[in-house]
Amino acid sequence: MTTTTSAAELPGVDHQAKAVGAELVEGPLKGYHHQTYAVLLDPGSPFATDFRRLKLREPREGVYWYDMRWFSSEDLLLRRLNERHRDLFPYIPQVRELDVQGHRMAFLGFIEGVTLDRAPDSRGGRVAERFLRQIEDLFRSLAALDAEPLAAHGGQPAPCGCEGREQDLTRSGKGGSTAFLRGLTHFTVRHAYEGRQRASLHDLLVELGVPGNALNAFARAEPELTDRPRALLHGDLHRKNFIVDRVGALWTIDWELALIGDPLYDLATHLHLMAYYPEQELEMVRRWERAVGPDASAGARDDLPHYRAYKRVQSLCTDVIRAATRLVESPDTPGTDTACLRLRGTAALVRKALDAALEPLGIEKAPPRQAVEDVFDAWWRQEWKASHGGSAAATRSGQGPCGP
Repeated sequence: MTTTTSAAELPGVDHQAKAVGAELVEGPLKGYHHQTYAVLLDPGSPFATDFRRLKLREPREGVYWYDMRWFSSEDLLLRRLNERHRDLFPYIPQVRELDVQGHRMAFLGFIEGVTLDRAPDSRGGRVAERFLRQIEDLFRSLAALDAEPLAAHGGQPAPCGCEGREQDLTRSGKGGSTAFLRGLTHFTVRHAYEGRQRASLHDLLVELGVPGNALNAFARAEPELTDRPRALLHGDLHRKNFIVDRVGALWTIDWELALIGDPLYDLATHLHLMAYYPEQELEMVRRWERAVGPDASAGARDDLPHYRAYKRVQSLCTDVIRAATRLVESPDTPGTDTACLRLRGTAALVRKALDAALEPLGIEKAPPRQAVEDVFDAWWRQEWKASHGGSAAATRSGQGPCGP
């Protein structure tokens, strides 16, 4: 399990950090699951020969996980890849361990560079050819690695408590890919959305026009997929998890959502998150097929739409939860001008996710943006009243929470 410490506790970090912290410590950096800092090392650090800066992280309290966990920590996986498979994965963060105040702690090297979305020749939808080649190389390495030893050393899904569901996700051979997609869908519908909904979100999807049985019907569909050999999957390959260094090498970071399963899922997730232009998306599919080989890509063109449908439904569930959580955790009071701006952004995000999930959920059309805004405004006011007492600001002229 990852253990973190403060900059002042780390041997070799200049202890004038309190006086010049801004020069030595950058952060907190953007991230959902952790509060992350980059710490500049002085020449006396035991890590100074390997790193210029270290990445120090602390889990954010109360963060909700939308994806199942397979590895107990990112450090554990990266350490094994570094020690045994550096030839396959030369561009992943290095891990170093050190005794700090009687505790054995793991530290990640901070990758210097810019995220792929900020690279000058890869902004917007199009990605430069040199980076496509390196992403193809990453898929080739993932397919070449024998994932079964990883599965035997901690690479297993966290138990969800539902009979037979862990077996779905870990099945290999006949029916393995079908069972893997079934397990993913079960986790999203039953645990990531319905479990959270029962706890605090009521049934926002129903109020947003998604019938109560739509998610369950999607989960029961269980399309039959072609069997592909299990592989290590990153599970979160998007533009902010690729770092371009000063010589143009593409590093892959944030392996927290790594899992073992059908390699086609990694491609589907990558395409979903990257939002390539159509011609580049087709090129990436061809590159992936070439990288992973005929066995790992068998039936991919027929099965890819099923995984992409799953990603659209998953995104709808997670976007609804995230949107509601951000509203209730915001400092704004419902009905104020700043709250209206926040509601408009929420409605736009959720409306887009609704549009994308219409087909896989069997829904004819999504409600208009104003109706989505009204649903979240009513929910937010109810939650605000429960926690603060009294009533929030009145709506304007009966024309919705933020006016016409």
